[in-house]
Amino acid sequence: MGNFKLSITHIKILSTVSELNKNGFYPSNEGIFKIVTGKKDDETLAFKDYKTYSTLISYPSKKICSLTLVLFRHKYLEKVYDPKTNELYFKITKLGEDILVLRGKSKDFDFVKKQVEE
Repeated sequence: MGNFKLSITHIKILSTVSELNKNGFYPSNEGIFKIVTGKKDDETLAFKDYKTYSTLISYPSKKICSLTLVLFRHKYLEKVYDPKTNELYFKITKLGEDILVLRGKSKDFDFVKKQVEE
């Protein structure tokens, strides 16, 4: 698949999906967007303590969608179907989890939360 290289932004998206999956949630693009940009509403209130919450506040929704699509195409994420909602949601793959483990051990990145305007 070419010379694709994961950026810290890709890692933030993977980390968000991983943390959600571990807690029994499977996000849509909109859900990922709301968490990483720090949108404050009833849906995201439960996720404000996630380490990736409000770490990409300047990113528009289209950019987040583009990032998740790239991660999906490179097999770091997969989609799962929910027959109740007739929607597809994201789930991290073993490859995605392995990348997070490797990146976590290298200690070469940290997530910095940004101040979100009220």
